[in-house]
Amino acid sequence: MKKLNILPVMFVVFAAQLQACSNSSSNDGANSDTAASSNANINATTVANQSTSPATDEVSTEPISSELKWYRFDEGYKKAVAENKIILVDAYTDWCGWCKVMDKKTYTDASVISKLNQSFVCVKLNPELDETFAFADKKMKSAELLQYIGNGQVTGFPSTIFWTNPGKDEKRYVQPGYLPPADFITLLDMAIQAKKS
Repeated sequence: MKKLNILPVMFVVFAAQLQACSNSSSNDGANSDTAASSNANINATTVANQSTSPATDEVSTEPISSELKWYRFDEGYKKAVAENKIILVDAYTDWCGWCKVMDKKTYTDASVISKLNQSFVCVKLNPELDETFAFADKKMKSAELLQYIGNGQVTGFPSTIFWTNPGKDEKRYVQPGYLPPADFITLLDMAIQAKKS
């Protein structure tokens, strides 16, 4: 198994520089959102063209969609394994103000969307929703799944989790807090490089 030496260090550096949403944000006026409206918003943004291609190290010549497609974890896991892509999990809650800022500013940036659609399978996960996910030989509820894929290290929201080789039970990398587009692209590039090494 190849070692990923640079990625953990980079996550520590970003974690030291950025601030995650704290539970005190729960009273920030965003409380009125419900789980149903959150899921509706996610589903409304997932109407992008979806193409599947065999796993390859070559760069695809197919056009990359200008919209970001979000998956449930179980669906995203299957797709990432089949296409040999990195799973990016956006762990969020309905009350988290910085989660909404990340959705509005970072996940709508054209450069971010292009990079994500090319090399990642994107998953939205709200651990406060009562959902069950089955993947590989596992079956977990939302909160349990967050603890598993986040190595028990998710302490705030948003948190971005990278699983560079889904299908292998290896350590996942957790990046807490909001990231503006330019910083997020740097993080994505490092995750892509880590998968190649």
